[in-house]
Amino acid sequence: MKHKRKYVCLLGAACAVFLALVLFYLCFWGSLFPYCPIKFGFDAIRQDRYTLYYPTGSEVFSEYRDIDKLITEAEQFHKLTFKKHLRIVICTSAEQYKRFSMSGGHACTIQTGTVIYIAPSLWETTYPPRLVMDGGKLELLPPLQKNHRPVLEFLSHELSHAILYQNTSLLKAIKLKTWLEEGLAVYFGNRNHYYQGKDIRLLAIDQNNFFNLFDNGAKPPHIPKEIIHTFRYGMFCAFVDYLITVYGLDRVLDFVYDYIQMPEQEEALFHDHFGNMPEEVLRQFQMQLQQE
Repeated sequence: MKHKRKYVCLLGAACAVFLALVLFYLCFWGSLFPYCPIKFGFDAIRQDRYTLYYPTGSEVFSEYRDIDKLITEAEQFHKLTFKKHLRIVICTSAEQYKRFSMSGGHACTIQTGTVIYIAPSLWETTYPPRLVMDGGKLELLPPLQKNHRPVLEFLSHELSHAILYQNTSLLKAIKLKTWLEEGLAVYFGNRNHYYQGKDIRLLAIDQNNFFNLFDNGAKPPHIPKEIIHTFRYGMFCAFVDYLITVYGLDRVLDFVYDYIQMPEQEEALFHDHFGNMPEEVLRQFQMQLQQE
C-alpha cells in the first residue's frame, strides 16, 4: 500500500513538473507570450487602449503612431466598442510569428480579441499578382506596386476581427463563418490587397470559379494555388459589398451584431434581416457579377 501511494505521488509530481514546463514554454516562447509579465527580447509602448510590443533595438515605424486613430475608426464603422485592452506583437521572424500565433498570413488576431500578431512579411509586397488573359489562358504577372508597407490597412483588418471577438464569447467567436468575418475585415481594412472588380468577375464567372461562400470548406475549382487566398477573400469582400449596396450598411451591421451573439442561427438571422435565404441572395450576387 505504501509503495502504491509512493508511485501515485511520484506520478503526480512528474505530471506537475511536466505541466509547469509546458506553461513555462508557452509563456516565454509560445502562444501565452502576450500575457507573460516578462518578455525577453521585446520593448513595449503602453497606451490606454493598447500595448505595442516590438523587438528590442528595432525601429518602431511611424505607421504605428496611428493605432489609436484606427481603433476609433473601427468602433465608428462597426458601431461596437473595444471592451478589453489590446496587445499588438511585432514578431522578429516568420518562425516566431508561427510559434506565437499558430497561424499563417501576414497578421492574425486570436479569438479572444485581445492579441494581434504581426509577421515580418507584412513589410513586403502583399498585392495580388495581376491577371492577364492570353489566348484564353490565364497568366499571372507580378503586381505593379512594390515596396509598400501596408501596415495600417492590415491593422485595420485585424481590428475588425478583434472588435467582433471582444463583443461575443470565445466559444461563439470560434463558430463565426469565414465569409462574414473576413469579408467585413477586408471591406473595412484592406480591399486593395485582394482581387476585386473586373478581376473578381474574370476569375469567378469567366473562369467558372464561383463557389458557395457560406460553406467554409468550399473551394473554387480552377484557381491556381498561389492566388486562392487573395481570390477567396476578395469574393467574401465583394459579397459583403453587395449586401451593403443592396440593403445598406446599418442593416448589415444589425445582422452582424445579432449573428455574433447567435452564430448557430446564421440562416434564420440572415433571412430575418435580408428577407431572403442565404442561397437566394448568393444567387442574386452571382447574377450581378455576370452582368458587370
